[in-house]
Amino acid sequence: MTAPSFRPLLPPPRPAGRRPPLQGALIVPDFDAPPPVAEQPDPDAEAAAALAAACAAARAEGFAAGEAAGRAAAASAHETARATAEAAALAAIARALEAADIAAGSAVTAAAEALGRLLIAALDATLPAAAARLAPESAALLAAAVRPVLEEAGALRLLVAPGFAAAAAARIADARVSVEEDPALAPGDARAEWRGGSAVATLAARREAVAGVLSALGLTEG
Repeated sequence: MTAPSFRPLLPPPRPAGRRPPLQGALIVPDFDAPPPVAEQPDPDAEAAAALAAACAAARAEGFAAGEAAGRAAAASAHETARATAEAAALAAIARALEAADIAAGSAVTAAAEALGRLLIAALDATLPAAAARLAPESAALLAAAVRPVLEEAGALRLLVAPGFAAAAAARIADARVSVEEDPALAPGDARAEWRGGSAVATLAARREAVAGVLSALGLTEG
């Protein structure tokens, strides 16, 4: 019987150019290994990325510009609308004030004319009676007004309405003044005559004088 043969167990052969790492030992780089190859960038990928970035920036810039333009246009439209509304409101106020001024002026004019008519009517109603009652005084006032002429002429004739000669003569009390009656004169009227001139005081003249005062005060007969 032959004895069995034993083959020693050997570690697998290591690849050429590589050494097995030693546990617990300093690892020394393999200086014989070829240097690693750096990865080269893809020009197409870079161009596509740059184009995408440019497009995104352009879109953002365009959006910002459009938004700014829209806000500016809206603000301008709002300002224009506000200015137009203010101008229309001011024009309406001016028209209203002008209309109110015209209406007020018309009302004042109408009131003045109405008051003037009322005063003249009252004057016409009361003046004849007052003139008749004050006829002697009216004749005396006319005589006093022409006294400078009397001093020069030495005498004058004073005419009054019928029925008032005696009272007027008594009121004047001057022998140089001859008081006579004239049927053409109304009660309260008087006329002074002297050589080379005359003067008259009538109810119509008094009425015109009162009307002139009313007109100066802005009160007219209409």
